[in-house]
Amino acid sequence: MVTSLNIIILITGSVINNLSAAAPSSEIQTLTVAFLYNFMKLSEWPGEVADNELTLCIIQASDYTIDLDSLADKEIQGHNLKIKHLAQGDSAQECQLLFITEEEKPIRVREWLKNIANKPVLTVSGTDEFLDNGGMIGLVNDGNHLQFEVNLERVEQVGIKLSSQMLQIARAVRGKQ
Repeated sequence: MVTSLNIIILITGSVINNLSAAAPSSEIQTLTVAFLYNFMKLSEWPGEVADNELTLCIIQASDYTIDLDSLADKEIQGHNLKIKHLAQGDSAQECQLLFITEEEKPIRVREWLKNIANKPVLTVSGTDEFLDNGGMIGLVNDGNHLQFEVNLERVEQVGIKLSSQMLQIARAVRGKQ
């Protein structure tokens, strides 16, 4: 019997293979993009999704552009995946997932989070203290592995549901009952 964890590993492997064929990039960037793709697949947003699309938005995307753009138009939960690159001042309220890269300044991270505080936008970043500042999924690179931590209380406040498989493989889950 194939376990849920094996299914996630297979999905991640498939995405990594597709990304590797698209263009060279660092291993961590490729893994990060695979994580983002899987977060989209393993999350459920409240209400109807506009225009039959799921939108993954990224800020400060220079290093991730090629890998992320290779995911455009893939199907997730019966919806086409749209990749949107945001600049400071753009609205992230139409995004289902907002990825804030590590290059973003701490004050800007807090501004982005404040601007979508009560919206069903899954926020992901590897910046320091991301979960403490109201982020939902924090990426953790310990030098050998890329892992993630979840602020479940914050996720549930905006009506997003994460799959149990995703929560099982998280390094840590805050607000877990």
